[in-house]
Amino acid sequence: MERLKGDNLGKRVICVSWNPSLSLTRQILLGHLGCRVVSALGRSEALQSCRETADLLVIGHSVPADEKRAVIRCFREHSNAPVLSLITTGQDKLPEANYAVESSDPAQFIHTVSSILR
Repeated sequence: MERLKGDNLGKRVICVSWNPSLSLTRQILLGHLGCRVVSALGRSEALQSCRETADLLVIGHSVPADEKRAVIRCFREHSNAPVLSLITTGQDKLPEANYAVESSDPAQFIHTVSSILR
């Protein structure tokens, strides 16, 4: 599994999801990269967490598009850090997000996060 090196170790990542099991899986994957993960489950936690500083915001594919936009808008009021939107096959990247990756491939997710945080 890919690991962050040097200055990237300990980067703070806010991970937003509407699905508890997917949230836990992403938290574990990001933890293996050496990230400090703040998990936000549902609208209320997402809008609270997006007011915090972070090195990356990850939004799961289970989050409805209008909710993704609201979370990104809130995050942008408090941070200039990049936003990674997880998508399913056939979905387009939201223009508000900096990056998108298909959520069905954990290796690609890890690689994308590592690349963004370098």
